Amino acid sequence: MNKWVVYGGGGHARVIADAIKLNSDFVVNFFDDNEALNELVGKPVMPYHENQAPAAKMIIGIGNNEFRRAISHYIVHEFGSLIHRDAMVADDVLIGEGTVVLAGAVIQSGAVIGKHVVINANVTIDHDVQIGDFCSIYPNSYIGGNAKIGTGVTIEACSAIARMADIPAVFDNIETDLY
Repeated sequence: MNKWVVYGGGGHARVIADAIKLNSDFVVNFFDDNEALNELVGKPVMPYHENQAPAAKMIIGIGNNEFRRAISHYIVHEFGSLIHRDAMVADDVLIGEGTVVLAGAVIQSGAVIGKHVVINANVTIDHDVQIGDFCSIYPNSYIGGNAKIGTGVTIEACSAIARMADIPAVFDNIETDLY
């Protein structure tokens, strides 16, 4: 059983907590800057502190790509990658730290997924796709073989990205240090 801490106090954080529980792991607590939020799904919520559950793995449970990127720069906890028990991921897929793959997702052979990426429910990523860091792929989307998705890109729900498409990064020359 792995212990996890989740940074975030909204809907995406609850979805991640459910995936952790379904994988027979354990959420210790949530971190969030909202001082009015004290509890989420029966677990305590507190401002981030590196000494709180220091051995637990961290996932940033915030859907906004820019916020995930900014938060990732000051976290001291080790980031884990979370793959929902009902996702199907080929053995040779490379997945970066902090990435979440949710229920029903399929990731085919040769895909490379960056750091802190959100692969939502029922997403299909075909063979040899490259997805940059801090991307969000929303539910029921398809990314065709050999496509390249740049850093910080959001693929909206029910989108189809053509084979060999090349979507440029959105974080080039954008200030994302929000704190």
